[in-house]
Amino acid sequence: MASKKTTDKIIDLAKNVSEAAKPYVEKAEPYLEKAKEKAEPVFDEVKEKSAPVLKDVIEKADPVIKEVKKRTAPATKVIKEQSEKAADVVKAATKDLSESAAKKSAKTEFFIQYMDYEVRTEDIADKIREQYVSLGHKVSDIKELQIYLKPEENTAYYVVNHKDTGKFVY
Repeated sequence: MASKKTTDKIIDLAKNVSEAAKPYVEKAEPYLEKAKEKAEPVFDEVKEKSAPVLKDVIEKADPVIKEVKKRTAPATKVIKEQSEKAADVVKAATKDLSESAAKKSAKTEFFIQYMDYEVRTEDIADKIREQYVSLGHKVSDIKELQIYLKPEENTAYYVVNHKDTGKFVY
């Protein structure tokens, strides 16, 4: 957002400078026209004199250009093929990343309904984390949390980092 404000300030400053310079530009226009009129014949003369030289350079360069193209054709072909392969790899990786990002950004809520009871699985996980912390651990210690829900017992059994176990009654 700060960038936009800076850009707006620059645009305003440019408008102010443009307005301030307008009288000077108007005064300079007749002199610019005269300079253009005087330069035009010189330009035409240079163009006329350089045309044969330019044509000669093009004629001499053409065989060299053709030879360079001929010698570099195999390398050009390989580069083109490798570029196409790289582009395909990039497309596939981008697609995978896009799909992965979409999966991560999609909000999912998971509810368990059993008889007359409903519970959100994320609420159970939060309560288990709180219970684990209350036992003297840190939340940052939890690298992996496995939860086994037994609705008929209103109990969630859990394993933290494949070693600490416990249960939570909801």
